[in-house]
Amino acid sequence: MVIYHHAKPIIQEAAVGAALRPLRLLDAMREVGEEVIEITGPGPARVRKAAGIPAVLPEDTVFYSESVVVPPALTWVRRQPWRMNFDYNLIRNLHRRGVPTGLFYRDIYWVLEETNAVSLRSFIRHRLTPAFARRELKHYEKSLDVLFLPHKNMMNYVPCSFPHTEIRTLPPGGELRELPCAENREKGRLNLLYVGNIAPPHYDLRPYIKAMDEISCATMDVITRENALAHHGELYKFDERTNVTVSHAHGEGLHPFYGRADLALAVRDDNEYLAFAMPVKIFEAISFGVPLVVSAGLKVVAELVKRENLGWVVESPQEFHELLHRLVDSPAELEAARARVVGARERHSWKARARKILEVLRNARG
Repeated sequence: MVIYHHAKPIIQEAAVGAALRPLRLLDAMREVGEEVIEITGPGPARVRKAAGIPAVLPEDTVFYSESVVVPPALTWVRRQPWRMNFDYNLIRNLHRRGVPTGLFYRDIYWVLEETNAVSLRSFIRHRLTPAFARRELKHYEKSLDVLFLPHKNMMNYVPCSFPHTEIRTLPPGGELRELPCAENREKGRLNLLYVGNIAPPHYDLRPYIKAMDEISCATMDVITRENALAHHGELYKFDERTNVTVSHAHGEGLHPFYGRADLALAVRDDNEYLAFAMPVKIFEAISFGVPLVVSAGLKVVAELVKRENLGWVVESPQEFHELLHRLVDSPAELEAARARVVGARERHSWKARARKILEVLRNARG
């Protein structure tokens, strides 16, 4: 049995981006055969659902929580401040009952951001949220058997030591998609896919698009949000490019783009946050069997690609340019990479992540 906690509603239709992970893991827990007690939704709904937890639980029961960006206590302050500790007490009480407890801690942005609070919104984000977030971690430090992180490197920034808690890496996963037919890919051409932000300086695609200018047999689909295109599209002059198309898509709307992609591109500059960032889109590409081309600035993603030989890591746009030339002339190298990615899909699926969570938690008190 799994007691599955998430301090927000889980809505199928709204599950994109960061909201995708809690839904996919919840589904995966059930798909691997677990009975699930779901403690999700708005605060009052979580209180009602928690009241239904049996007094006697099966011996194999574990507790797992997918954290939210805003500390749960802060969500109670406005309307029911007397329940500020509800979610923390739930974990603590189950921990005291002998139930192995684990939580995925999503983000530590509030440690890395520094700014002056010049408005109510910035005061909440940069002063109030960090104060509640530190308090949240202190609660977890006392009640978690396992703290799951996007990557263990994130512990270098967590302002608590968690001396009695096991620290585990738990990246996103992917669904096992139907593999596209080889006929969908045009021989002698490379089609790249980029999904994500295009805002400089952290997400600056311009040097990579420029590197494609001299390669007539390479094209790129850029999928980005409408507001990103509205704010930064002029920098890229997409209307003047014949080998780059820009679109807006998410969820199932991305499937045709992955279906015709030869390579999935992921590039960002080198900064502190990327020491542990593991974007969902990396594992989405793997789930479609698409080899990866990632910049060295995506540190832990680059390590994954190198370790499992799932594509290529480039140090510069010039190296990217040279790689495309080579792959156009060496289709066998690309097909070998595709075969390796296809072989990696199962171990990077959401079901594989769910099985690992259950294994780690059930061994935590063994």
